[in-house]
Parts: sequence; C-alpha cells; structure tokens
Amino acid sequence: MMGSSHALSGAVAWLGLCAAAEPVAGLQPDPVTVVAGSAVAAGAALWPDIDHPSSTVARSLGPLTRAAARIISYVSDKVRDNTCGCCATSGTHGHRTLTHTAVFAIATGVGLSLAGSHLGASMAAWVVGLLTGVAVLGLRSGKGAWTAAVLLGGSAGAAVWQFGGGTDWWWLGIPAGLGTLIHTAGDGLTHHGVPLWWPLRIRGCRWQRVGTPRPLRFRTGGPAEQLVVAAMLAGGIAAAAALWGADLVGVFAGRS
Repeated sequence: MMGSSHALSGAVAWLGLCAAAEPVAGLQPDPVTVVAGSAVAAGAALWPDIDHPSSTVARSLGPLTRAAARIISYVSDKVRDNTCGCCATSGTHGHRTLTHTAVFAIATGVGLSLAGSHLGASMAAWVVGLLTGVAVLGLRSGKGAWTAAVLLGGSAGAAVWQFGGGTDWWWLGIPAGLGTLIHTAGDGLTHHGVPLWWPLRIRGCRWQRVGTPRPLRFRTGGPAEQLVVAAMLAGGIAAAAALWGADLVGVFAGRS
C-alpha cells in the first residue's frame, strides 16, 4: 500500500479502538490519549518500511535513517536467505521480511511501552514528535511537506515535553504496536503478501507469505486501494463521531 494509505489506516485503527473502549471495556480515553495516540499510530504505520531505503520513513531524518534502512534491509535479506529453505527466490533486498511480521509489531509495542514507563515525558516527546512528523510526510507529499512535518512534529513533541510530565506514558506502545501491525496487515491485501506469522511454519515454511484470498488482492496504488482508503475515511469519521459526537451536539445545543 502507499504511504498515505498506511498512515491513514494507523490513525483510523487507533480512533476505532478508542471509540470501542467505553462500550466494550468501560474505559473512556481522554483527548490527549486519542489525539497523541492517533499521531503515533499513523507514524508507526510507516515504520515497517524502514527495510526499504527509498521509503518515507527511511527519508525522514535524512542520511541517518537512510543508513539505518540500508543496514536493516541487508540484515533482513541475509536472515531470510539463510533461513528459508522453501523460498523460490532470494535477493528481495530485505523488503517485506523481518519488519513485516507480527513479532516485529509486538516488539515495537513492548519496547515503547517499557521506554515510556521508565523514561516518561522526555521519551514520549521524542516519540510523539518524530512519529507525527513521519505521519505528515506519509499523508502529504510535494512542496511544503517537510516544513509541515517539522512544524507539526516539533509542536507535538514540545507540547508533550511541556505538559506531559504528570502522565504515565507506558500506553504509547499500544498505538505504536497497533500501527506497525496495521501496516503489515495492509500489505497483506496486495499481491505480494507478507510473512506475518514468522517464525511459525505455514504449510511447512517459516517465511510463507500470507494475505487475503488471491482474487481479492490488489495492486499497490491501484483503484482497489482507493476504495479501501475511502472506506477507511468513512470508518475514521464514524469513530470520531462516536468519540466526540455527543460533546459537539451539547456544545451547539448550548449555543442555541
């Protein structure tokens, strides 16, 4: 899927989870959790493509992230080629291998939860700021995208740094892990599929690519993906209405 589709899917997934929290579990997420979590999930939904040097996340911090992407791509490629006796081809340059698994999504979530629990707002400011910037780059391209990413990412990080000292930020791992997993699930909708269940054996192969039934898979950037994006937008609007609809009605009713 395209970067904008991934970012949108991450934000919508978090909004949907927040909307379901009260009726299902009796929890009512506060606005900071909803907004910051949506930004983190949107940015994290681009994170698995750190295995591709030309991806949005690989270009987010210039030479630093491009170098990291090349290393991750190389390591992922070698791990796959040296552990996959059932793969028909090799040399995928590491893309859609290690970072496109459920294990990687869980590790991302657990790692950020531990960091947020122990380091608090200082770590959360960097995470929220950076992932907000990455999300902006994923959703917007062309002239002004980098300026918008720096301004919005910097503002989000500064807000967390200034006002988030009294918050326990362990929960950041949840939207981060969710966004990472949603990315992988989204790529499973395309023709190439993903090795989601590595290292479990699927039909005797640890790197078996899985996804939706083949007749339902689509080409990245094609018309079918646009339909999926439209459905996600509708889902995001519905989730936002479930979260804030009653409050907005109350505000407008009070003014009338």
